[in-house]
Amino acid sequence: MKTIRFTPETLALFSSASHDRNPLHLSEEYARRTPYGGRVVFGVLDALTALSEAPDRAGTTLASIELEFFDTALLGIDYALQVTEHGPDCTVRVSDGHRPVLEAVLSFRAGATPAFDAPQRWQPLAEAKNRSCADLAAGEQLNGQYAPALESLVDLRSRLQLKQHWLSDAHVATLMWASYLIGMELPGRKALFSRLRIEFLEPITVSLPFEYMASISEVSELGELTIEARLISHGKTWANATLAAHVREELTPATTESVERLVGRSSALSGKIAFVTGSSRGLGAALVRVLALHGSTVIANFATSTAAAEELRSSLSGVPGRVVLEPGNIADPNWCARAQQRLAANFGRLDVLICNASPPLLPLWLEPAAADRVTTFVRQAVEMVSAPMMVFLPLLGSSKGWNILISSTAVSQPHSHFPHYVVAKSAAEALVRAASTEYRSVSSIIVRPSRLLTDLTNTPLGRRGALPPEHVAAAVLRRVLGTPCSGKLEILEGFSSQPAEKAGA
Repeated sequence: MKTIRFTPETLALFSSASHDRNPLHLSEEYARRTPYGGRVVFGVLDALTALSEAPDRAGTTLASIELEFFDTALLGIDYALQVTEHGPDCTVRVSDGHRPVLEAVLSFRAGATPAFDAPQRWQPLAEAKNRSCADLAAGEQLNGQYAPALESLVDLRSRLQLKQHWLSDAHVATLMWASYLIGMELPGRKALFSRLRIEFLEPITVSLPFEYMASISEVSELGELTIEARLISHGKTWANATLAAHVREELTPATTESVERLVGRSSALSGKIAFVTGSSRGLGAALVRVLALHGSTVIANFATSTAAAEELRSSLSGVPGRVVLEPGNIADPNWCARAQQRLAANFGRLDVLICNASPPLLPLWLEPAAADRVTTFVRQAVEMVSAPMMVFLPLLGSSKGWNILISSTAVSQPHSHFPHYVVAKSAAEALVRAASTEYRSVSSIIVRPSRLLTDLTNTPLGRRGALPPEHVAAAVLRRVLGTPCSGKLEILEGFSSQPAEKAGA
């Protein structure tokens, strides 16, 4: 079976050809804050790469194409490719093991392919619009023009080896237009392409830029946008299209003020030193906030999100505690040792260690195609817990402090799509259990929240029933303010999003 793989260079070439500059595909910093943990492949690029393996058919042209995007393709992964011919149609499937990623259904008819005439100048958008479901409504219309960058289009066809006679530059440009419309216009920045159908009418010579008339036909409860469009040249419609995309709603970020309304503030932890890993966003940021609000000096560790960490520190400038930023690779024992030396020299103690960091989480199956990724995830996740524990536990023990692991209900309620996550959290819990027998002066807590409403779960389905992370952070704070459980292990679970008594009350 054939395989395909995507590279950053191909993403850049597709973006240049299509003018689709959506940051989900091009910006590592932006994409890292999404559920994918990194840049994803343009859906249309995925499809074009797959089409390169479809057989040629002499004397025919593409009559229609349907694309179904079941999942996003990622960089550096080998995806299986299967081509099936059935009469006048051809189906191309891209899969990750037995998990479908893309399906393309092609229909053909006899005849010539459409062509381009001399292109005219056209100015694409410089950056993607940033629209949400709240300002998108059925009936909205968008009329515009589009033209690909022809030189880059030719380069892309050559790189992908798109040599079939039935697939003209006009066909490729139409698919690029769909990527541009979804990724830059409707809805733009928050788009995640889900499906597409284009019907090509009788071939004509298409002027560049060609015109399009698009109209939103539906915005579903789950935030899927459906668009009907016509492509027009010389006053004649030469293609009809139906496109759909999910709108990835942005989270309303917690603020110091909103967290304070939940937990209050006090000096109860004055003089205490806490170290929180993975602290720049989500639950980690919420833990930093609740501890600093009650007087602790919080060493906030993060890997790369410097801007977010600095913003977090700035937002806590007026609270009883303070935040010290400590960027670095928490999975590296050598880095942890250097951080421990700085901590000991500056503060002489450690009272709370919270291991919260985790690698980006994507669904995987227990199958050979995912073996390396499962093993890599487990190793990285365990290292993010084992390295800081091995280095910081002696200092934590001398202060009779708290060793806290952020685990998950997945340990006791595993999900079939996340075996690597279940294994990693189970192993991390085992480390804490073992440490509780060795460091008898330390209080050990395993925190098992259910799905949290963070960047990692911010999908249309993932948002449903997810728990705001500040509520878990508030429960952790209340426990730290309570009686220690030295030499013992406690499980903290069963959290509620309902208002509770303030921790400082």
